[in-house]
Amino acid sequence: MTQTALLPLRGEIHRILVLRPRALGDVLLATPALRALRAGFPHAALDLGVDDVLLPVVARNPHVDRVWPLPRRRPVRQRDWLRLAAELARAHYDLVVDLHGSPRTALLSRLTGAPNRVGYALRVRGRLYNLRVPRDSDRSGQRRLLYAARTNLEIVARCGVTGPVLDDTTLVLPPDPAAEARMEACLAAQVPERPRVGLVPAGTWPAKTWALENWARLGDELVRRGTQVVLLWGPGERHVADGVRAAMHAPAVVLPPTDLDELAAVVARLDLLVCHDSGVKHVAVARDTPTLTLYGPTNPLAWSPPSGPHAGLRVRLPCTACNRTQCQHHLCMRLLEPDAVAVRAAHLMAAAEGGRRTWRS
Repeated sequence: MTQTALLPLRGEIHRILVLRPRALGDVLLATPALRALRAGFPHAALDLGVDDVLLPVVARNPHVDRVWPLPRRRPVRQRDWLRLAAELARAHYDLVVDLHGSPRTALLSRLTGAPNRVGYALRVRGRLYNLRVPRDSDRSGQRRLLYAARTNLEIVARCGVTGPVLDDTTLVLPPDPAAEARMEACLAAQVPERPRVGLVPAGTWPAKTWALENWARLGDELVRRGTQVVLLWGPGERHVADGVRAAMHAPAVVLPPTDLDELAAVVARLDLLVCHDSGVKHVAVARDTPTLTLYGPTNPLAWSPPSGPHAGLRVRLPCTACNRTQCQHHLCMRLLEPDAVAVRAAHLMAAAEGGRRTWRS
């Protein structure tokens, strides 16, 4: 067992603030840490600072007492941040845990005036915390690449939390009943037959985005194998989904606009989600939907859950997992063949069907 290097927390902990803005997947990956903090400090108030555009992700989280919306919607004005900092200081937090580590969240942590401010030991901004931990480290303080949810739990462990809760990496995303009903009706009308496979062709980074024609070839092959293809998209991505459908020879459904709750409801009703390493993948993990992730510049060790019906595909190259957002040759994604992805998808669906009673509620 890893020896926990405890942080020297000062005084009693009555009020806790966790900072975890942007992005969708990162916020979901922080939810096991919130659960662990609630278990470790059951009598403390537990608040969360998250981007205002991501409020639905944590609106029904049972482990959070209050959510502070961090300004992200445009226009974002400096006085909005100053007002927020003043309100956080008046809340008199005893412990602030910054799981993001940006210059802005580091400064916000400092401005709370909390006696215990936990953050990453980064150059310059790391000085704004009085309790620093190495980034990507285990609970002993040694550098080690772990599943991101596990990394967050390792930080919580160093705050003195103990027990089985530190081994629970289940993501928390309670459903919205109204959104569930709307999307149940939508899918029943547009994609009544099973199995349904969701494709998410848009990507947040150019370097980890598969070509549109590959998504179209994959969609055609999946339809040929007897599945129904559903194309998912987010803000500003409709043209990508429409482009894939136009390039396909077989029929596919492009969903109407959805908010985050509706997106989660749709994902929960799929038999498989195929996507880049993206936030939607973590929504699927939270809702127990099998996933097949196409990896390029990011490392599956950090972003794949340790258990469950989830798999990844990647091409091994000397530059694999470079974490670059731009790339001149893009070989890690270009060399992924649609036929190979379709075969892996078929295997995953067959395996998931066999074990459905154990993993899907």
